[in-house]
Amino acid sequence: MTTAITQQRIGMVTALVYFLLSSAVILSNDQGGLSSVAPATPFVLSLLIARPRRDWRAMLIGAAIGSMAATSLFGFGVTAAVPMAIAKVGEVGVAAWLFRKLRVRRGYFGSLDRIGRFVAAVGVIAPALGATAAASVVAFGYGLPFERQWRIWFVGHSLSMITMTPVLSLLLSGAIGRAWRDAGRQLRIEAAVLLTATAAVTATIFLQSDRPLLFLPALPVMLTTFRLGLPGAAASAILVALIGGYATSQGLGPTSFIAGDLQSRMEFFQFYMACTVLTTFPVAADLSRRQALYRRLRESEARYRLLADHSTDIVLGTDIGGRITYLSPSIEQIVGRSPAQLHGNRALEMVHPVDRDMVLVAHRDALTDVGGTQIVEYRARVADGALRWFESHTRAVLDDHGAVTGTVSMIRDVSHRKTLEAELSRAASTDPLTGLANRRVFDAALAQRVDVAAQGGIAGCVAVFDLDHFKAVNDRYGHDAGDHVLQAFARIARGVMRDGDVVARLGGEEFGILFPGTRIEQAHALCERLRTTLATTRLRHGSSVVGLTVSAGIAPVDGAGSAAAVLRAADMALYGAKADGRDRLRLAA
Repeated sequence: MTTAITQQRIGMVTALVYFLLSSAVILSNDQGGLSSVAPATPFVLSLLIARPRRDWRAMLIGAAIGSMAATSLFGFGVTAAVPMAIAKVGEVGVAAWLFRKLRVRRGYFGSLDRIGRFVAAVGVIAPALGATAAASVVAFGYGLPFERQWRIWFVGHSLSMITMTPVLSLLLSGAIGRAWRDAGRQLRIEAAVLLTATAAVTATIFLQSDRPLLFLPALPVMLTTFRLGLPGAAASAILVALIGGYATSQGLGPTSFIAGDLQSRMEFFQFYMACTVLTTFPVAADLSRRQALYRRLRESEARYRLLADHSTDIVLGTDIGGRITYLSPSIEQIVGRSPAQLHGNRALEMVHPVDRDMVLVAHRDALTDVGGTQIVEYRARVADGALRWFESHTRAVLDDHGAVTGTVSMIRDVSHRKTLEAELSRAASTDPLTGLANRRVFDAALAQRVDVAAQGGIAGCVAVFDLDHFKAVNDRYGHDAGDHVLQAFARIARGVMRDGDVVARLGGEEFGILFPGTRIEQAHALCERLRTTLATTRLRHGSSVVGLTVSAGIAPVDGAGSAAAVLRAADMALYGAKADGRDRLRLAA
């Protein structure tokens, strides 16, 4: 119910305003025929643009009623009222429909493409259809020449809609009122001064007929547009239209230099206004977009600064050469130097020398792969002299033309994570009881030596050790004593073997030793030293003393078989040592 009442009011207001505007135009037309000025048409079109589509029907009906009343009372009479209303209202409806169809209903001065679609909709297609209908009415009903009446209608309505639609759209949408309410006192004073200057210059130019100075009002109009944006452009256009239109209708101003009757001069003035609007409004729209862009840029920079200044991560900016252009304050807590002290230095100087080549490659990759993010981990020395691990995420920085100007990096201290990774890696490759390498690490190392042998190199030897009578130790002294024995073997084996040898617990009381690049004689000597050392070792467990002996089988690593074959050969030699009485070594056959 409320919506219906609102639409009725909108329709009544539209009818009244349309009637007043049309009547004024008809009464001022002393040339006979169709008028070259049509303010009612852009008024209704602006309403259709500003209001939701559910109100269109009421506004179009109101416009039709206002048109028929004006035509019946002051125009061609009752007979022409309906067809002329169809021509006028149909023209507006087509223009509004084209606005939606061509997708120019919002921001139609946002680009050259949108301006072209706007002009095509309201300046060409819609007025051409309206001119055809209206010229046909007056040609067939009143004997007026079709071509001349068509041209008068087309030019007048085209220029009227191009000129007045943007201005009236801003007025009817409330944009100018909102801009005035939101403006501060200083801006209001500036707006008043600029608009007064625009009115004064326009009046000075249009109230004289001595010199053709039509270009002069463009100066204050453009200045007002630059300072006040779209509302300023609209207000300036209204002032120029009112002052210039009145002067032109009185035969004054630079348009008096135009040869022809008043109708020709009014057409020229409308063309002048259309050029003014099509010049100032796109500029104002572009300025509004730029201001919105700068505002978002300032907000983004403020957020970025807030994050950078209070983040524990480091934000680093460098130029193409790798010299520091920006550092966040958090750098001082880490390296003990302020951003100002480091500004201009090469960022690579803060990286550990061993990792600099890797970081340099990441920097160069970021400069060439402008759409990607380069991630690199490296070590750097911090304020207390310790080496810590850092991870950098680096991207290229581009200028307005897409050229690379440097890089920006987000750097995070990942020392804790690297420590955990090292611990996890160690846990995955280490026997938890003895601290020796586990079976997986031993098998991988053995497979690598088999590959070396297959290529003709000296691969080395493998020894498999087994603790003698280990089950008896567990049964007699308990599993704690067994663990103590296993740990003692590991400790003694690490002490006897060389740095490059791989000592691993293969499972239970069985251990493996890999001697890379070692001949069988030398491997045998090392294993014998380990056996004799263990044989002379006495382990104290509580009040008991536990002896420790081992048996071992030794096999060379060759390229003829697999790693499993090498281990089988060592196992067979081990079984032979056990069978011979334990506490001894046996070479594989």
